[in-house]
Amino acid sequence: MSTPERNNSDPRVEAFLDEVGELAAEDPEAALKKVEAAPAEIASHPDVRLVRADLVFGVNGPEDAQPLLVELVKSEPKDPDARHMLACIEAELGNEEAAIAHFLEVLELDRALEGDHDVDKDVEDRIVAAAEAALAKLPDLFRDRLKGVPILVEPRPSRDLVAEGFDPRSLGLFEGPDDAERSGIETTAAPTRIVLYTSNLLADSLDDEELAIEVETTVLHEVGHYFGLDEEDLERVGLD
Repeated sequence: MSTPERNNSDPRVEAFLDEVGELAAEDPEAALKKVEAAPAEIASHPDVRLVRADLVFGVNGPEDAQPLLVELVKSEPKDPDARHMLACIEAELGNEEAAIAHFLEVLELDRALEGDHDVDKDVEDRIVAAAEAALAKLPDLFRDRLKGVPILVEPRPSRDLVAEGFDPRSLGLFEGPDDAERSGIETTAAPTRIVLYTSNLLADSLDDEELAIEVETTVLHEVGHYFGLDEEDLERVGLD
């Protein structure tokens, strides 16, 4: 996990987290020490507590970060970022039931705070165009094998999907038989598709340029799944 970016109403907290963020990029351990040495009025702020938990996760591991996040969520139950980080850590620790419960809360909190970003046709067209541009960069062999695989846009993952353990803040999804399965002798009725989640893409992008980059990275990530790459493979090629 990377140190989260937060919106702070307290300028002291904002300045402090800017300093911590710059330090964390160079020396996470030093950044953690800085947070742990912060004055009480700074250290007690929910945003600082979240960043501390994130740094603890990176430096010491999920076991040490989990209790910090449990306490933060207990005191800030409507904070979707804290819940999302806790859900991810619970998943990493193998606590699937707890992770899903928090993921479902995140889905509803995000919807309440952001809506479902019913994008206008122009924005949707730009997302689809960015996806098509990403596919156009692939070698002909791969493009040919992707024929018949539609790229669809939806606001965010469904509750049913999240209830299966899917991250509600995922940017995209590959669903259905992969390339090897579609090329097999036996055919399957299940459709193959790549889905882009517009609400999450827009929430993760500051401007049109970032949006295009996020769309391209997401499409190539899901195409990687289609061709049988797992998460470790995708991380090695920079598509995590």
